[in-house]
Order: sequence, then structure tokens, then C-alpha cells
Amino acid sequence: MKTVQTPQGEVTLLEPPVEILRAIRSYFPYGAFRFPETHNGADFGLVMQCGEDEVFGVKQQPTDCDEKQSLVSYQANSILIADSFVEYLGYGFSGVFMPCPYIRTKPGPVYESGIAYFCFPSKTGREALEYDYQGSYDGQFGHGFTTMMTSFIRALQKSSKESGITLSPVIGLDVRRRSDLGTLGFGFMALGPHVICLKTRISEDDPVWTILRSTGIKEVIHVPSVPATITKEDLAVTKDTQ
Repeated sequence: MKTVQTPQGEVTLLEPPVEILRAIRSYFPYGAFRFPETHNGADFGLVMQCGEDEVFGVKQQPTDCDEKQSLVSYQANSILIADSFVEYLGYGFSGVFMPCPYIRTKPGPVYESGIAYFCFPSKTGREALEYDYQGSYDGQFGHGFTTMMTSFIRALQKSSKESGITLSPVIGLDVRRRSDLGTLGFGFMALGPHVICLKTRISEDDPVWTILRSTGIKEVIHVPSVPATITKEDLAVTKDTQ
């Protein structure tokens, strides 16, 4: 067990219970796995590509900017994401919700620095049982995806308004493959009532810890992870399909 010291108090990083790891593996389309040895700070791979197939998400696309602004926006998005989890958890959803800041380099060069949402709703959770099916994204991602995503976006907008941290104007919410998103940041995700830290390097200089603690979050489950690519044969291990 580790702790991160912040001006707001400690945040405890808990070891992941087996049932949490099994749930992550079951929710991700191509599963997850533990490395035999720690790999660049990561103990786990979250499978984002299997052969030629990839995990899809929805990107909250901002207007293009220069490189300096892209880095500022990336940090702002990371902070706003951390500040939004408590509000989001209040909805009581059961599935996995993983908001990721990203930076994509485009010809020019210009940069796109937004947020990508990877979401895997539960068929037996509130998101599916208590909210209407919404064809905009639920058709591709499952009943509850749209509700979970729009609920987090509302929390994000509220965090931006209350904190004064700028949330870039949005020009689209478009479905994209993981590989279309450039550099993708693995920071935190929600699994039911739990906040899971995916960071492979923990630093008390990272402002997201102070933000998290200021919202009342005192502990997170630490599952240090990186995006992973596997072959179709590996699915027998990553999804335990045998």
C-alpha cells in the first residue's frame, strides 16, 4: 500500500482485489492481462487492439491549436477529469468508464488536444435498467454508453465552471479507433463505485492528486497499466475464453 501526500491530505493507493481485475478483464472487449514482470512501471496491459481489430471510443474534439497550447490543454483536461469523478460516481453506474486526455498531431503541424471516452456499460447496471436506450451511441457500444458519457461530460462542464479551468470548445463527438487518437493518456477510470488509478508513475508533483483529494477521494485502487496489442490467439488468456 502506498500513499500520496497532498496539501489536502493523503490519498491511499490500494492493491487491486482479484474481483476488480476480473471485472476489468470482463468489461474490456479484448480483455486485460498481467505482465510476468513490471514493464516500464506497468503491471498490467489493457488490450486496445487484437490483431487488426481495435477498441473504439468517442472523442470530444476541440478546435486545432499549436503545440504549446496542446500541452496546456492536455494538462487542463487531466485536471478536469480528476475533478469530475465524484460528481460522476453520484449517478451510481455499474460499468467501466475511462476518460483519457489525448493529443493528436495533424499536418501543418497543428494539434488536436481533446478527451476520448472508452466506456463499457453493464447490462444489469442503472445505466441500462433505469435509463432509456439512446441510438446515438448505444447501438454501437451498448445500452447505457450514451448516458454514462453525457453524465460525465456534464460533470466535466460543471468542474470547468466552478474551477475556472478552461474546457476547450467542442466541435464534435465522433467515434474513433484507439489508433486514431495519437498520444493517449491512461490516468484514471471508474468501475462501479471505484476510482482506479492506471498511472505507471506516481508523483506528488502531479496536480491531479491534490484535485482528487480536494473532492473527497481518499483512496484509489492502483492498477498501473499501458495500452496493449495482442494476437487473436492471445484472447484465450486475456479474456479467459477457454
